[in-house]
Amino acid sequence: MWALSSYYGQKNVVASGPIPVGSRITEGAVVIKFSHANGGLRAQDGGELKGFAITGADGRWVWGHAKTDADTVIVSSPEIKDPLYVRYAWASNPADANLINGHDLPATPFRTDNEHLTNAYMR
Repeated sequence: MWALSSYYGQKNVVASGPIPVGSRITEGAVVIKFSHANGGLRAQDGGELKGFAITGADGRWVWGHAKTDADTVIVSSPEIKDPLYVRYAWASNPADANLINGHDLPATPFRTDNEHLTNAYMR
């Protein structure tokens, strides 16, 4: 689908699942903004979002609670009071990862503990 949209000029093709473009920390959570939300973000099975891990300054990763809000995902955990970073589908075989866009295309695995996503401007 990416090739159809990007190289063959088919404008009516959704080319990608959600791609993270930035993150920010707010009120005990990490908010991740996505491009290619195309109709909103949701869990593939209609249940809760899975596959999100969160950490603070101590570097201890725990599974986070994630919820969508338009083109963002908000991740938090009661175990992490001052969160810094999030990882999604960060495993050799991320079977539980279930974030998709409005066209049922899956999100790419990512981590916010890199310069691109940590320093990106967020609204």
